[in-house]
Amino acid sequence: MARITNSILAGLSGNVGDLIFYKVGGVTYARRKPGKQSKSTKARTSERKRNSQSVSTQTQKFLKNITHILRFGYQNHENGASRPYHAAVSYTMKNSFKFVGTSASKVLDISLVKVSRGSLLGPQDPKVERVPEGIKFTWTDNSWQAAAKPTDNVFVFLLSAEENGTGSEWEFLGNTRNKESHTIQPYGKASKWHAWIAFSQENAWTKKRDLSDSVYLGIV
Repeated sequence: MARITNSILAGLSGNVGDLIFYKVGGVTYARRKPGKQSKSTKARTSERKRNSQSVSTQTQKFLKNITHILRFGYQNHENGASRPYHAAVSYTMKNSFKFVGTSASKVLDISLVKVSRGSLLGPQDPKVERVPEGIKFTWTDNSWQAAAKPTDNVFVFLLSAEENGTGSEWEFLGNTRNKESHTIQPYGKASKWHAWIAFSQENAWTKKRDLSDSVYLGIV
């Protein structure tokens, strides 16, 4: 991948020869087209490469349905043409898989997925439970530890745990850290939900939100 600074080339978009030109954030980039593999080459693909391809496929399949969540949770991980989604893909591929059986096969472990990442102090003693009002997240107020503040907002995310479920519920700016609880009423049809919790804090300089690493709380 190369950043284009030439004023003439900066206006290009699409395929030109063996190069692909595209824009991200108003900046033009170019990358070389991937070469086509012959059937014989594919047949010789190593097991390690096939596993790597499987990891990539599983990651993309899972994350593509929660891109709106990742835009918020990874908002401080933009770098040139790399978007929050790309940062989430990179982290997930490296840290969210486990080996299965005696083979070298890897399977995505949802409990290891981070829907947000950052240096802000996370929730202390977080829990989640069903209550008559909906699904309640609780934590212990740890304001004034490190950079944590009472006004930090909780970020909660629910993802359907049903087979082939893609439904989700979320609150980007929920109750503040000193409130010690936040209840969300799911409108989806799922009866079981994967639950994550994190905190965010407005950055006075960038006007974005500084995030904590999310914590997976299991299925509720």
